[in-house]
Amino acid sequence: MKQKTLLALITFISLVVLSSHNLFIKLKSFHLNPETESTIYLYNGTFDKSEAVLARDRMKDVSLINPGEKIMHPNNSSWFEENNQTVLKFKTGKEGTGVLGVSTTSRINNFTAESFIDNMKHEGLLQVLEDREKSGEAIKPVRKKYSKHVKAIFQVGNTVSEDYKTVLGYPIELVPVNNPYDLKIGDELSMQLLIHGKPMAGEMVYASYNNQHGHAKDGSPLDAFKVLTDSDGSVKVKITTAGHWYFRTVNLMKSKENDADYISLSAAITFEIAK
Repeated sequence: MKQKTLLALITFISLVVLSSHNLFIKLKSFHLNPETESTIYLYNGTFDKSEAVLARDRMKDVSLINPGEKIMHPNNSSWFEENNQTVLKFKTGKEGTGVLGVSTTSRINNFTAESFIDNMKHEGLLQVLEDREKSGEAIKPVRKKYSKHVKAIFQVGNTVSEDYKTVLGYPIELVPVNNPYDLKIGDELSMQLLIHGKPMAGEMVYASYNNQHGHAKDGSPLDAFKVLTDSDGSVKVKITTAGHWYFRTVNLMKSKENDADYISLSAAITFEIAK
């Protein structure tokens, strides 16, 4: 009986940890050559380390835009797994700014009241905890239905294109207002947040870069920037360093569905700033 209890506890803790994974699309370099074989990685974990592969049956949509071309939808068999990473090989086209997007199906995680507190701290959603305290729900367990929707903006050759601002129609989506590959250190990048296709004001967006991310001992985020979206659903961040960058956000709403208490939609977008 003790062994069964311990196994159940380990399984539960694993589910909680996995639900806290961030999802990012990464390239070794986001600057690619035209007409060449290239590799894209899904990091299911942190910005610099994938701790688990993303099961291919969880990919609800994969959308690839080579510059100047129509959206392609590589099927699940186009991916393979390597060192806890889910990997896609593809061939670039002509010069311009390309996009890859991945949208996952929903899953449900069950939390105790205590583990939900840790999860909300990890995601920076402290207002949810305050609201639960005020409503007398702080001691209740939680069923959270979550899905993840991520993009990468990559540059092929030297000529930029307008493809970077293509809206893929995901439930939550970060869309650059200006092209990251037109920017240099000291410039500002504007990013618009869409939820179900509409600009969303008052949402917290985090932005950061290599070596400046993760979580503090209390579980709170250590991203370099923390900005609320304005009335147009947009944020502006000053580019302070070269390297790999990301913007990310999580929207959590009370659920109207019978199988969940909350619906969590997370988005992330990655790109690279040249030296």
